[in-house]
Amino acid sequence: MQRRHVGWEAMRKRTGRKYDLSIWALGFGYFVFYTPYSGLTKGITNGLLPGMSRPLTGFELLPVSVLATVIGIYGFITVMGWWKYAGHRNVLGLSVPVPSRPTILSGFCMATIIATTTLAFSFSGASILFVLILLRGGVLIIGPVVDTMLGRRVRWFSWAAMWVSLLSLIVTLMDVRNYKIGLLAGLDVTAYLAAYFFRFRIMTTLAKSDDRHATLRYFVEEQMVATPALAALLMGLAVVGSSDVLSAFRWGFIEMWSTSSAWPAAMVGGSYAALMVCTTFIFLDRRENTFCIPMHCGPSMISGVVASGVLAYLYNQSPPSTAQYASTGLIVVALAFLSPLHHIKDKIEQALAEGRLRLLIYIAGAAKKTFDSASSKIAHAAVAGNHPARNVAAAYLAGIKRALLFICSGNTSRSPMAEAISNAEISARLRVPIENMGRSPVRAISAGLAVKEGAPMSDEAEDAIRSLGVPVGSHSSRLLTAEMIEQAEVVYCMTKKHHSAVVDLHPWAAPKTKCLDPDGDIEDPAGGGAEAFMNCARRIQTLIRMRLDEVFDRAELNAEI
Repeated sequence: MQRRHVGWEAMRKRTGRKYDLSIWALGFGYFVFYTPYSGLTKGITNGLLPGMSRPLTGFELLPVSVLATVIGIYGFITVMGWWKYAGHRNVLGLSVPVPSRPTILSGFCMATIIATTTLAFSFSGASILFVLILLRGGVLIIGPVVDTMLGRRVRWFSWAAMWVSLLSLIVTLMDVRNYKIGLLAGLDVTAYLAAYFFRFRIMTTLAKSDDRHATLRYFVEEQMVATPALAALLMGLAVVGSSDVLSAFRWGFIEMWSTSSAWPAAMVGGSYAALMVCTTFIFLDRRENTFCIPMHCGPSMISGVVASGVLAYLYNQSPPSTAQYASTGLIVVALAFLSPLHHIKDKIEQALAEGRLRLLIYIAGAAKKTFDSASSKIAHAAVAGNHPARNVAAAYLAGIKRALLFICSGNTSRSPMAEAISNAEISARLRVPIENMGRSPVRAISAGLAVKEGAPMSDEAEDAIRSLGVPVGSHSSRLLTAEMIEQAEVVYCMTKKHHSAVVDLHPWAAPKTKCLDPDGDIEDPAGGGAEAFMNCARRIQTLIRMRLDEVFDRAELNAEI
């Protein structure tokens, strides 16, 4: 059989599309929290809840609901222990989470979305369902525009879901007798859609990938900015303003706490915090926006139907029109296009392939067991009989292991981080406890080209990999030797200069010496502070995962052959 080569581009294509059903759990969570959010917002602004003396405006509702959202989202990040994923800077000796410039801009966009969504439900003359169709229809158009601008492939079922969803919007807008929308509502919707356009561009560029650390960093840094910025803006307007709108903000901050609407308003904010977690991670799924946006739209439309039905049943509110229900039915059809049904053929083929592979592995394992038993007996006999080949036999009995060797300059930052991260990844893949990696058939080692022997890993490097959840063991820097290269299956260098130096010193090692990142150097983070080390560690982790895919796939291919 011709041996296949798994190259960089082939590897990227292989890992480029993953069919993860967790997005459906996020969609369900979004439905669960969007229903009380939209229903309570409409109930408060229509004066329907028990004990209310009058309806509140959306401007009066915003202060308490936004403060509750701040508490909810910050509490969630704290409980999950996710602050460590944000970029950090040293301030007065303390490591403080600090967002990057793109996530600050994205946070301002998210603040705009929070405010405009709540206000949209407060406008009279438009039902919950109509508002949702209007907002979601605009976002559906934005999705493929952003995908096209950023060169992302849009698959057929995503296009189908988008067009069916847009059809639902058209059906609703044709039902002109059952809604009215004024200038303020139009401006609100425009601001909402503009904020989503820029937010999608930023998140697609920064964090729409399989890199969990990049995704969590984006989420934490954006939320650090979004709700506090909105709360601060509302407070500032409440202090300086004298118009009806600004007076409404002031009333919301000061007087609303003594009314019966305070707790429902806080529940609006708490629900928004929860649904914001779900919707952000829906959008951060690595698939194209044209897939993720209908996944976001569908559950919220169903929430609108449920919330409208509850308000109609409990408070004799007018139910949605027939056209609005028909639009919601079309959204359900769109969700069917996005469901796992279009993957059935792929799943069947995958199951058959896995069955064949397991059979091959079983046969190969049985053959290897027989071979190893015979080889072990011969080796023991050679050692016991003082045979001339006893040294080779002893080496066989000691176990020949595959090593991955990482090279940098001083062996105190980049290469020891790569060693620790790689061993942690290998431990997880082989299900070998990290403390038993010394007996693992594959393990990582590191060395340097200009080393002060015995130096420990730098404190910043230890902190960085510890933040990634990688165990930090003892480390002593060591100089690269020919024996290490002989032991290594692959030698990974941090820069092109390191690669050239290794090949110059040991030309025979050229075939197995590579740059860890073939597209660029991994620069020394020394002197750049905690954030530079954290960024370096994240990049090394992403590259190692890709490289280990190559190593382990090569082993599987060899087993097949």
